[in-house]
Amino acid sequence: MSTHRGSSGCFNWSWADGTATTTIYYHNTCSTTKHLCVWWKDGQENNLHRITAGGDEKGHLKEPGTIITNDIEDC
Repeated sequence: MSTHRGSSGCFNWSWADGTATTTIYYHNTCSTTKHLCVWWKDGQENNLHRITAGGDEKGHLKEPGTIITNDIEDC
């Protein structure tokens, strides 16, 4: 199992490869509310999840499937 870490604009994020589900952990490092878009692949279907986080907020989101690495960005 691999752990992935990165950043995009105001967000630092990480997740470990899952099988049935994947959880992404995030931290909004800016002082204002921002949004992070994450694409999950569940079978043949891709789903966009828009995470909203207040300034300096940390959190996580767990969804079925795996995260598409190249498609995590501020939105």
